[in-house]
Amino acid sequence: MKHTLALVAALLFAPLAELRDADAPSLQPPQHLGPPRADQAVTNRAFTGIPSMAVAPNGRLWATWYAGITSDEDGNNYVVLSTSGDDGATWTEVLTVDPDADGPVRAFDPELWLAPDGRLFVFWAQGVGDNDEARVASALRGGVWCVSTATPNIARPKWSSPRRLTDGVMMCKPLALSTGEWVLPASTWRLDDHSARMVVSTDRGATWSLRGACHVPLADRNHDEHMLVERRDGSLWLLARTRYGIGESVSTDRGRTWPELKPSAIPHPTARFFVSRLKSGNLLLVKHGSMETRSLRSHLTAFLSEDDGRTWTGGLLLDERLGVSYPDGQQTPDGLIRIIYDYNRVSDRNILVAAFREEDVAAGKDVSGSVRLRQLVSKATGGQEKSKTSTAPVHANADGKLLRSTQLGTLTSADVKPQALVPGAKLFTDRAYLTAELPSALKNAHFLPIAMNGQKTIKCERAGTVFFLTPALERNGDTTAQSLMDQGFEKVALPEVPLFNPTSPANFCTLFQKDCAAGETILVGKWAVPLFIP
Repeated sequence: MKHTLALVAALLFAPLAELRDADAPSLQPPQHLGPPRADQAVTNRAFTGIPSMAVAPNGRLWATWYAGITSDEDGNNYVVLSTSGDDGATWTEVLTVDPDADGPVRAFDPELWLAPDGRLFVFWAQGVGDNDEARVASALRGGVWCVSTATPNIARPKWSSPRRLTDGVMMCKPLALSTGEWVLPASTWRLDDHSARMVVSTDRGATWSLRGACHVPLADRNHDEHMLVERRDGSLWLLARTRYGIGESVSTDRGRTWPELKPSAIPHPTARFFVSRLKSGNLLLVKHGSMETRSLRSHLTAFLSEDDGRTWTGGLLLDERLGVSYPDGQQTPDGLIRIIYDYNRVSDRNILVAAFREEDVAAGKDVSGSVRLRQLVSKATGGQEKSKTSTAPVHANADGKLLRSTQLGTLTSADVKPQALVPGAKLFTDRAYLTAELPSALKNAHFLPIAMNGQKTIKCERAGTVFFLTPALERNGDTTAQSLMDQGFEKVALPEVPLFNPTSPANFCTLFQKDCAAGETILVGKWAVPLFIP
């Protein structure tokens, strides 16, 4: 144990130069950084999502996202760069970034940024897995990489050599401060207490160093995906993705110290949003739903603020469909705003762009004549299906309680109708996951297709035993097992089931049960499936 702790400590505090000397594939430059290979064709992708975009000074459009031959976020992932010279009418993929083909290292979470000096930067994260705490060494070696070009006005510019800039993942736009400093909002959400970091360059990107970081409480943390705004009074406003929606913190010393993240007044699901300063000085916010209620990953809408984010007005609906997510964009000198986003990453596999102007957002409708919605950048097809089952061992849960079935209760939830738990059933309202395997003892069960994200209230309608399926604590950081046990639920002595995506052990679920009284309420976070036998 002492040896393990010493090894982890040595890794955590080792200089980057020492880590580079280690035999870690994720620390090496990508093996492929060039034109798309034949196996990376758009017709050979089962996954497409997490986009970003930038516009060159002459109007050339650039878009990036990451893709994969399988529907998983796994070692097959690679970054795609596409460009358009005709205002989005046609797109050509000109570059892919692939660390090592089919794994174990993946390239993911790319970001495009047109720097103040005119260079176009392509950033991406490179690491093993999801930077989770079960792989401390791999998580530490995960980092933000980039290439850049001084000639983004042409379709096939020359790119710089790839560089590793800092530890972590950067899922949102960098920021140029009024001081001339450049800022990367990088996050080490799986490792550090102060995970939402501000990494600064004072020499136009030649070198980068950590200035400060905000602590996102572990109970609320969900990838951070933070964005930074420089307010008119010189303070820095940090907004971060959390389990409850959007949290905030304000630094008054140029990012050296940050108060602990707290909930903002902006209602939002657990998902990325986009905020940017416009030419007018107003702030643009693109988020899901209205400013009054929290929504699912639908109704992608643009809002304006004239007072540095204290109040928001307008509301231009960009796409109302369930499954739209991850907005990013840029306003060009002519005032046109473009927002890129994805739609159903493993089914429709669309990358889309919306174009509009500030006055359209203020009016909540097209008053400029410039609004163009759902412009297609890419639609992927094909790919391959992975093995139907995982090779990971299934926990028997022999230490659980015997299944109770003598007096059975029923469950209800607002605006949700129970459905039969059968293979192929859509499990969540905000995800496309389908049932793969069922508990053999609950073949006649019904479930409530609630949202995966956010906190939900479930009510016991008929007194008796009710059930939930959720991963065990050691399986998945997004399990709600502890919350269920805190409310009196007990683990059932039945083997785990790969509820969906059976190739991923993180989705192996354990059954929990409780005898509930009529009218009793149960609070559920991310994520669990409520079950009962009618």
